[in-house]
Amino acid sequence: MTLQYPPIRADFPAEISPFVDQVEDSTRAFVRRFGLVPDEASRLHHERSLLGTLMSRAYPHAEPTELALVTDWISCMLVLDDQFDETDLGLAPERLRLVCDAVLGWLTPDGSVAKAPSAATAAEHSLLAVFRPAFADLWRRTRPYTSDTWRIRMAGHIAAFFEVCVWEAENRRAGRVPGLEEYIRMRGRALMPYLDLIEVTTHAEVPPEIYRLPEFTELNQSLSDADLWTNDLFSCEKEDLLGDPHNLVLVHRHAHGTDLQTSADAVGAMIQGRFDRFTELSRAFPAVPLGDGLDPDLTRMLRRHVAGLRSWLSGQLQWRYETLRFDPGRPEVISATGSTPL
Repeated sequence: MTLQYPPIRADFPAEISPFVDQVEDSTRAFVRRFGLVPDEASRLHHERSLLGTLMSRAYPHAEPTELALVTDWISCMLVLDDQFDETDLGLAPERLRLVCDAVLGWLTPDGSVAKAPSAATAAEHSLLAVFRPAFADLWRRTRPYTSDTWRIRMAGHIAAFFEVCVWEAENRRAGRVPGLEEYIRMRGRALMPYLDLIEVTTHAEVPPEIYRLPEFTELNQSLSDADLWTNDLFSCEKEDLLGDPHNLVLVHRHAHGTDLQTSADAVGAMIQGRFDRFTELSRAFPAVPLGDGLDPDLTRMLRRHVAGLRSWLSGQLQWRYETLRFDPGRPEVISATGSTPL
């Protein structure tokens, strides 16, 4: 069937960086340099994804050096995520956990690059051999813009995302479709590393006491849900063909016994609800809950950060109509063979 995407409204306009062509070229060079796209199919899939366009819409006011850095981050993470989802690694939770633990070991709190092991371990196979230099490059380039506190938080958010990846592998191996509430709870952990990167582009970190506020947590979570559920909507046909149940539309269909279009329409309404809640919260923050007596410099910084969150949400929605990342007709999907293993 040809799915009809339900309309989704964003209440703030999508913008785009003037450096979009520059970062499209630079991130394609990044994945080639580190061998993250080992053949023509994976190279073409990365290029058709238009990740430079996504990040140019998500961070439209970033300077070119910082924009190139955050674009290389998403390229590296999404190529790795494709390996987790679309190869036999996604059916082997024990192997996957070893890989995830190894990657986290590279993200040291002081921003230094952890030394490679002196001898190969069970987890140090070809995948890690490819990705380690890429992550080392990213961590080294990120260090000048960030504090130890930020790096610990970023690594923690990546660890939470990896826990979801292992959970998905356990479900695939067991042939289990998660329940709707469970899926929503687990899915919501995946976006936070990319929201952390806003602070790299603005050169300003949200103070820990602000970050811990329930209102700020809900702001981030409503954005995460809106973004990730939109991703699921646009990727549901591809994941249905691959037989991967980890998609909100497919989980909804399984839970309610509907057809794909009916579940897509229901998820579209859920997405709009999260867009609307984020809009409401972003217009109130930081005056609610911090009041009018906040330090003016901190107020300006927080407003700039919230503007970055808005750019992410409106930008990713616009990008969904531009990218071919979710094309269900790409050869790897049609043949159900998955991405090329590294």
